[in-house]
Amino acid sequence: MKRIIISCCLLTIVILGILLLSFLPKSEKIFFPREGETKVLDETKINNEIEVLSKQLSLDPNNIKLAVELGIYYFIKGPQYYDKAINLLYDAWELGSTDTRIFYYLGCMYEFLKLYELSAQEYIKFLNNFPQDIEVLLRLGNVYYKQNKIEEAKNAYKEVLKIDKNNIVALANLGYIFLNQDDYLSAQEYFIRVIEIVKRKNLDIPRNINFYLGKIFYINKNFETAKIYFEREKEKYPDNTENTIYLAKTYYELKNFKESYSLLKELIEIFPQDKELRRLKYKIEKLL
Repeated sequence: MKRIIISCCLLTIVILGILLLSFLPKSEKIFFPREGETKVLDETKINNEIEVLSKQLSLDPNNIKLAVELGIYYFIKGPQYYDKAINLLYDAWELGSTDTRIFYYLGCMYEFLKLYELSAQEYIKFLNNFPQDIEVLLRLGNVYYKQNKIEEAKNAYKEVLKIDKNNIVALANLGYIFLNQDDYLSAQEYFIRVIEIVKRKNLDIPRNINFYLGKIFYINKNFETAKIYFEREKEKYPDNTENTIYLAKTYYELKNFKESYSLLKELIEIFPQDKELRRLKYKIEKLL
């Protein structure tokens, strides 16, 4: 009899628990489209939301939650509305909003407007709340680089690699930084890692990776290896004219004059005033 009573009590507790849970407020899904996702949103819906939120805010001008939502929709609408978006989001933050989306969107807009110092400040605020957000870490690295804060940029990209050691963007950006610092061994290491990852994952190799590797070997006068990478880049990205210029010079160094001459004719059609290309073409004409 006691067992029956205990079982009934337990069953009652379980049922009450389920009922209580059903009455708890459900957590709302936060509207937080990232910059790359905004283009797929329906324009009619965006305009409707702006109209509704604007009316609501006019009736309740101190409602910072409405101000944030309206600011986000103006951000989504595009750069021509960034002034409205910035004013709404910044004012909401000054009035005490703790909505961390503000930092992301202000950072993106300041970056677009080339206000890189302000952009970095907003991204740092966002990362103080979400330190492992890879997109924002990459953005922070980019704005540091644009401010010529090279060590800070490197540190941001390295933070990304601590979270995702196979992040192609961080690896490629670090390779590019080391290349510009004439640290060719480090640059080569990062670019090779990118190639290994894209092969393993069956992805398209990003533009310029083969070109940068070719450039490293060209600088070190290893023209045979440089040729391999320049040819790969040309096959994948034939419109990369800088790569084609280096390939023409590499063919010349390897005494492949016909191939060099053919590329030079192609390049001079694009850059008819380029004296260096014309001089090299003239040199080859004397040898053929």
